[in-house]
Amino acid sequence: MINSCEASGRVPETAPPAGLSGGWRFGIWAAVVLVLLGSGVAWTFGRSGPARPTGNGWAAPASSDDTDQIMSMLNLHAGALLARDSAAWADGLDGSPGAGDYPSHQRGVFDNLARVPLTTWRYTLAGPVTSSDVLAAAAERLGGRTVILHVQLGYALAAVDPQPTGKDEWLTAVRRGAGWKLASDSDVAASGGQSWHGPWDFGPLQVRRGPHTLVLAHPAHAAEMSVFGELVERSVPVVSRVWGQNWNNQVAVLIPDTDAEFATVTADSGNTRDLAAVSVADQVLPDGTVLGARIVLNPSALTKLDSAGRRLVVQHELTHIAARGVTSDQMPIWVIEGFADYVGNLGSGRSASQIAAELTAEVRGGRLPAALPTSADFDGSNARLPQVYEEAWLACRLIADRVGSQGLVRFYKTVNLAARTDPASAAAVGLRTVLKLDVNSFTRVWKAELRRDLA
Repeated sequence: MINSCEASGRVPETAPPAGLSGGWRFGIWAAVVLVLLGSGVAWTFGRSGPARPTGNGWAAPASSDDTDQIMSMLNLHAGALLARDSAAWADGLDGSPGAGDYPSHQRGVFDNLARVPLTTWRYTLAGPVTSSDVLAAAAERLGGRTVILHVQLGYALAAVDPQPTGKDEWLTAVRRGAGWKLASDSDVAASGGQSWHGPWDFGPLQVRRGPHTLVLAHPAHAAEMSVFGELVERSVPVVSRVWGQNWNNQVAVLIPDTDAEFATVTADSGNTRDLAAVSVADQVLPDGTVLGARIVLNPSALTKLDSAGRRLVVQHELTHIAARGVTSDQMPIWVIEGFADYVGNLGSGRSASQIAAELTAEVRGGRLPAALPTSADFDGSNARLPQVYEEAWLACRLIADRVGSQGLVRFYKTVNLAARTDPASAAAVGLRTVLKLDVNSFTRVWKAELRRDLA
């Protein structure tokens, strides 16, 4: 399963960067395992109007000069990280009591990134925050002229990122003497401006490189980096045999230490404890290039699976990454998840009744599904969710049995194209184009296959 989670809820009111019209909106992507893909949009809710200057002017709206100076400081800050200049990095941090533990945390971030191969680290202005309440509170706490900027952190990992990916941050800068210092990234979190945190925010990182992988893990999981890295390495060729070579098969693998870190790096606000792996992606460019693709492994859940289960999970998630450029949330979910499970189950050596154990029990009990799964059936609260995934897998396996794995890929891409104009008929278009069957005919054949293979 793959997630591209959009910004939701309130976002602090900002002014457009200089030169952009007032109708400007900042588009973003983020990305977790169980559902849907879509284009990202940032909203602005709860407008509170321009910041009101306090008596000393500390919370006055940011001028263009303020913004330019802070962005220049951020450019130096980013350069210090790439140059591994700890003194220059620390020089950009405010040391006043009002900054709390932010400076020490950021010095830790610098140290935690020591082994991570970065090719890019930069900040791009989205706009200064104009909400008067948050500006006034920050200025009072810091005791100085304060500006909060919504920026996008662009970073790229060597070997695996074709281009830098972007993550939203809301950074507080306070004027100290003739310059500006960073004092917080959480002043507008309660208003919807939740700054993104990467794995380096959670501790030191160790790195393992492979022919197709860049594995990042904390010392607690250093011993598992080789095992899990090799698992991903073995899965990449399986995915490529089905999907082809037209995907970025250099994969970043993240191994978080805690449930909180797993939830943060996958942008999943639900219970992630039982998720063995998640594929995430930030954005798809018009040419199909996928930015920020990662596979995030949950060691505590993954180690509970047997070798076949681990292979299924990893091959499934890598399939989502491979197909991400031609996947949209308008597509039927049974096509997206069934295709990933088809690739995930390749090489398992298990029979259909073993793989689809829950559905097999229902069929042998006389309960046969009436129709292909709907997108609503994939809701996480559905007690039949395992059976729904099994139904989707068997539908995609049937397509591959009829027209081969390349025919299944062609079906997937056809459905994606059709879903752009008419989501409701997308599966029908794919079935008609690739199998020369309508939905009703395909469903009858599929149900007959269920009886034959599972009863």
